[in-house]
Amino acid sequence: MTIALSLVAFAMALLLVLVTLVQMMYMDSVRVRARDIAFLELFREQVSDRIGLKVDDGILSFSLIKHSLLALLGAVFLFLTASGGLHIGHLLEAAGLSWLTMLIASYIVPQMLYRRTAGTWFMTLVPFVRGLGFAVRPLTGLLGFMQSLAQLGEKDESSEEPVTAEDSIDALITAGAEEGILEEEDRRLIQSVVAFGDKTVREVMTPRPGIVSVSAATTLMELRQVVIHEQYSRMPVYEDTIDHIIGFVHVRDMFELEPAERAVRTVRELVRPIRLIPETKPVQDLMREMQIDGAHLAVVVDEYGSTAGLVTMEDMVEEIVGEIRDEHEPAHDIHPDPSGGFVVSGSFDVDHLEDLIGVRASGGIESTTVGGLVTELMGRVPEVGEIVERGGIRIEVLGANDLRVDQVRISRSEPGTNGNH
Repeated sequence: MTIALSLVAFAMALLLVLVTLVQMMYMDSVRVRARDIAFLELFREQVSDRIGLKVDDGILSFSLIKHSLLALLGAVFLFLTASGGLHIGHLLEAAGLSWLTMLIASYIVPQMLYRRTAGTWFMTLVPFVRGLGFAVRPLTGLLGFMQSLAQLGEKDESSEEPVTAEDSIDALITAGAEEGILEEEDRRLIQSVVAFGDKTVREVMTPRPGIVSVSAATTLMELRQVVIHEQYSRMPVYEDTIDHIIGFVHVRDMFELEPAERAVRTVRELVRPIRLIPETKPVQDLMREMQIDGAHLAVVVDEYGSTAGLVTMEDMVEEIVGEIRDEHEPAHDIHPDPSGGFVVSGSFDVDHLEDLIGVRASGGIESTTVGGLVTELMGRVPEVGEIVERGGIRIEVLGANDLRVDQVRISRSEPGTNGNH
């Protein structure tokens, strides 16, 4: 009897290794940043379809089998150790054997097989694994049915506040992060991509006051000085005023000329065509068009035909991956403040507040910069020393003139604190 039970325990331990391995592959197969593991690639390309279970069904099914095996192994070990009578020593011995088996069969051995083999040996076991998965389908179906019954008594809030696609995606991202499927960096990247789809050009452009442009009448020698000072390779070119942009100049065209020619030739001779776009154009549409055309920048115009700003391919990419800084650019103007928070320029992007202080600006905000946010919330251009608190964010104006906010101190405010002072 003892030998038979020992063989049963050994067989169950082997089955536990197999089930844990399958569960591990199902969980890793949905990771955004997949590990470079040959076994996982084999599972994705050949094994998963042959098993015939969706990822969530596979995770649930093999998790259920795994925990059932652990419970049965505990019972078998208890029966083996307590054959001569049950006392505390037998319980401790059974617990020790169960823990050791769990460590070896559900962690060490599966990890070794997963990471150190190509998985070709696993192909012969696929029919058996498929049978295991479908054998527990009645149990997983019962669990789903019981969960549905439990939700019958819950208040239906769908009529009060419909769930949007963005809310659903946010919920999936949060769940993935909590379960360890998504790392923090992956979560931020996905959220950036989702938010990117809703942005307009106005939200990512360099506003009109920040545009570095040159007159068409500028000589190439003068352009050279501007390039040295501003460090831009492409600049819009205007005729008379910045509201009449006729194209852009690429500094490479200038440097291909001899120094003597630069002294007598003007920027007008090197102008390349530039596209004009409305500020309401979706960013993702513009990015696709610029990729097709090989363009790098575009002029943004408002509804009256005036120049509103300038948008580059780099601006749009930064909305997804974060700031891209060239080697000649200084570090972003962010300074930790001894009294708490950070001192930033008024042009600091509102969308980056969460990265800085861990609080996202509340919805319904039209402004894209912190300086614009303060002005929008107060309904006027604030004076130095004024403070605005909204949605967990505290902004103190450190520098401003009659037209705009130049510098602010940003920090987290006390919960429930809102107002201007």
